[in-house]
Amino acid sequence: MRAFLPIMLTVTLALLGGCDQKQSANIEVKDKGGSVTISANGQHFSMKGNDGSHGEVTISGNGDHVTMHAGDGQSVVDINAGGVNVSGKLPGFVSVYPGAKVVSLVTGNNQSGTLVMQTRPAPAQVAGFYNQKAQSAGFTQKLHANDAGNLLYSATFAGRAMQVLASKDSEGTHAQVTWSSQ
Repeated sequence: MRAFLPIMLTVTLALLGGCDQKQSANIEVKDKGGSVTISANGQHFSMKGNDGSHGEVTISGNGDHVTMHAGDGQSVVDINAGGVNVSGKLPGFVSVYPGAKVVSLVTGNNQSGTLVMQTRPAPAQVAGFYNQKAQSAGFTQKLHANDAGNLLYSATFAGRAMQVLASKDSEGTHAQVTWSSQ
């Protein structure tokens, strides 16, 4: 027993001394069709894939925030539990519901996207807000449905379309606005 304790202490100190010497790690997988590189340091990760001819995708994240970028430089998915910054990323006919927290934003070539928000007001208030904004911008209502309190609204105008889904959840209302334009 007397020899066991010093040996275990020496082994433990040697193992602890080796910790944190390399703060990040990279893994790269290559084959004739392309490559994938994953980098991580315990606080942040990034993954980049490239097929050599069809483009690339970069994914990065830390904590509650994940971002994915397509190789075209314009298609983006942004998910952030703390709220997503949408400044300059929405078309003029789409806006964030006043006071809502943006949970995720997906955009594609500035022609289409999906905005997901969390807010306290009831689904009817949220759907009504978007209905009123769309009508005042010249949009024509195509659908207004209520399925057990889950509201769906869609409208079009001059090659642009928007759809709003608002439903009750444990934190208030989960709202999703999807848009496209030609």
